[in-house]
Amino acid sequence: MNTTAVKTPFLPLWLVYTLTAATCWGIWGVLSKGPSRELSGWMTQILFTFALVPSVIFAARSKNVRTGTNHRLGLFWGFVSGLIAAAGNIFFYLALEAGAVTAVAVPLTNVYPLVTLFLAYFWFKERLNLIQGFGILLAVAAILLLSGEAKSLGQPLELLRRISLTPWMLHSLGAMVCWGVFSATQKVSTNHVSAELSYLAWCAAFIPIALWIVATKPLDWHMSAAMVWSGLAAGVLNSFGVIAAFAAYRCEGKAAVVTTLAAAVQPLVTIVLALIFLGERVGLVETAGIAVAILAAIALSQESKPIPGQA
Repeated sequence: MNTTAVKTPFLPLWLVYTLTAATCWGIWGVLSKGPSRELSGWMTQILFTFALVPSVIFAARSKNVRTGTNHRLGLFWGFVSGLIAAAGNIFFYLALEAGAVTAVAVPLTNVYPLVTLFLAYFWFKERLNLIQGFGILLAVAAILLLSGEAKSLGQPLELLRRISLTPWMLHSLGAMVCWGVFSATQKVSTNHVSAELSYLAWCAAFIPIALWIVATKPLDWHMSAAMVWSGLAAGVLNSFGVIAAFAAYRCEGKAAVVTTLAAAVQPLVTIVLALIFLGERVGLVETAGIAVAILAAIALSQESKPIPGQA
């Protein structure tokens, strides 16, 4: 995987990797529907850890894996990213166990790019042009519309009325913050090492989490072969999406843009595939969300041309 800052004939490389990540996660969204209904969140996390193996082999065999300027810092931040991502998953499982209202919890956690945007502005000093700024607003709107839980155009206002600081709400907020921070620390890691090495450090963090789950949580290991393979396939696609996201950051993609664009396009891909292969129907809200997501993707891809003489 060549993650140097070059451009394809039509699209900047960071955008290609971002769309690749969103596509992988969108397909994952379809494949994970079966396992998510029949398996506990803890077992899903275990299957995901096993599913990392193919992508780990792929990343480890890359000719670029050893490139970088500061391996110690890059590996540290990659590992921290993995721990934070896993913590976000755990918070979400705890929210479900605490009786989370999915119509609130899912849209709430899906706006984690807002956390990344905050960090990108104050930590990375990233600045967007006017069109990209408008694209951010469109993307957040698309994420809410395509969350899968909105039933009417008035649903977002209803969500606000139902929010209260219950245990499941606090867990949901924890998941949102963790996923937003993890998306930012990915960028930090790839500032120092290759996308592949960052990803390997990220994967390493999931091993102690998996061991902790096995040691402390009641798990039902009696699963059908079809369910196991479905869960593993979903995990493999999820993991390759993460590699693509690391590559997008390594190719000088802005954290504010990469995270928000991927989060907006992912459910769009899931919905389109569900329409084609699962026979699902799309309502007015989802149709509006698809249109808004497409507009957001176009706006976010509009980079300002560098001023001559500036880096």
